[in-house]
Amino acid sequence: MDNFAEYMVKKQPDKRDKTKRLGIILLAVLLCAVTIAAVFLTGIPFILLITCGLIYGAYFLLSSQSVEYEYAVTNGEMDVDKIVARRKRVHLITVDVSKFEAFGEMTDDVPDDETRTLVLCSDNTGEGEYYADLDTDDYGPTRIIFSPNEAVIAVLQEALPRQLRFGH
Repeated sequence: MDNFAEYMVKKQPDKRDKTKRLGIILLAVLLCAVTIAAVFLTGIPFILLITCGLIYGAYFLLSSQSVEYEYAVTNGEMDVDKIVARRKRVHLITVDVSKFEAFGEMTDDVPDDETRTLVLCSDNTGEGEYYADLDTDDYGPTRIIFSPNEAVIAVLQEALPRQLRFGH
């Protein structure tokens, strides 16, 4: 019987994301005002197509700020995908759970490890985050920080190495 669980979390915007959104909106408004003024000054209505392109570009950039992460755990293998604006899926990493060197809830007691490649795929709230340390072929020493639900944690627990399984 297959052990399977999947969960999707939406990344909450932080201060930097909100600043990007504001910058995109302000730049779009400014450029649209310039193109509309150019139509009145030159009398060439074709310039309005540029305005339409600017509006679409701003919409595209703003909607691209919406990010979700999907965790799928199947028979001891965890896949993490990043979904941008519900239109583009990017595979981030696939790992074998039995190769986890450390696993647990992300707290202030967990030491930072600057030597590890960080795969940050959590909801960005700081609550209910877990970490997993392991060595991967693609990234070398790696730390994954993610926000799983209880079903994903249960399936992960079954595939964890014995020394990690009983500590959580």
